[in-house]
Amino acid sequence: MFPDHQNDVVNTLYALRRNFFLILGVSIVISILAYGIAKKVPGVYEVHFSYMVSMELQDTPSAFRYDGFYALSAADLFSATLASIAISPETIVAMFHRAGISLPTQDATDLGRIVRSKKEASQFVHLTVRDSSKNNAEKLTTALISVMNERIEEYSKKGLSSISFQVIPTQSWTSYSAIKPLPVASSLFMLVFVGGQIVVLFREAIRRGAT
Repeated sequence: MFPDHQNDVVNTLYALRRNFFLILGVSIVISILAYGIAKKVPGVYEVHFSYMVSMELQDTPSAFRYDGFYALSAADLFSATLASIAISPETIVAMFHRAGISLPTQDATDLGRIVRSKKEASQFVHLTVRDSSKNNAEKLTTALISVMNERIEEYSKKGLSSISFQVIPTQSWTSYSAIKPLPVASSLFMLVFVGGQIVVLFREAIRRGAT
């Protein structure tokens, strides 16, 4: 059995050697194509800003008072509400209308990808507005802050009279993100190169099993 096993190893190595340049060529071609495609994919501008939330207690004859724990809990709940309002479809549509920019889609899921929000802490909400145009991204951010101010004011008026929330937006800043062609091409090269050798090994195993 040992000579047969040795022959199998030799045949497998020969198959890998025979197909090496084919696999290498295909890997190089696919990686070059991936590099070119990734190079042409447009980047996205992201405008980042945050809301800092504070709570102000109003004078009230009520026997109930917000101590530190309840005040922090109330601010935390309001921050979560704020984060949800920012990414709601109606807020995003109002943002586009306020900015004077046509809606890019009528799909609510796609609209939800334009604005992202995350409650980073109990009184801190981070928001990001994305667009392929820097000018549009910044205009949409200004519009979003305006719409959110109206939503916050309406929320405060209809909430408890004993408390009011103060929401302060931070200074926004714009970043640019794009696909990096070289890592994409390198990853695909390795994937195709290794995958091609696995295919050769698999074919050799099937061939040996059939004989």
